[in-house]
Amino acid sequence: MSLGGRPAVTKRETLLAACSLAPPLSEGACAWCGAERPDRRKTWCSDRCGDAFWANHWWSVARQSAKRRDRYRCRRCGTRAPKRPVESAHKTRKAYVAAMRSWRKEKRTGRMEVNHIVPCAGAHGELSCAHHLENLETLCPACHKAHTATLRPRKHAPQPGAEELSGAALSTGLP
Repeated sequence: MSLGGRPAVTKRETLLAACSLAPPLSEGACAWCGAERPDRRKTWCSDRCGDAFWANHWWSVARQSAKRRDRYRCRRCGTRAPKRPVESAHKTRKAYVAAMRSWRKEKRTGRMEVNHIVPCAGAHGELSCAHHLENLETLCPACHKAHTATLRPRKHAPQPGAEELSGAALSTGLP
């Protein structure tokens, strides 16, 4: 499809042209690795290259890839996410169900979260280079909360000179 004689440019094509991980675009080459592309393919030379693109640009895929890369462990404190019980490891169905119940309860607080090292400012729902795997780290909720708190500006920070004003008002004895 074209607009006014020009071919339509997709968000993916725009992103590939600007992405630091992709090679310069060339006719007949894979958009991710630059290798020769088979005739039956339009963008990637293989599924592996397509998967690598999505793992670095689409938030839901990048988040899963970062957790797998970090082996579901917090990069700061080393806490691990709870492992799902395997049915074959339990002698009875009742024991397995009890283990699953316990896992579900523990999973609520022991989950792992993925943090953007360089904040992405709400670009989670769009294709973006902010989701490159080297910009992502897996954190436990406590470490993620502490990290996020350091990034937030203080809402009620004292104004410069406020101490002197309050001290002066108190020393005058005025009601």
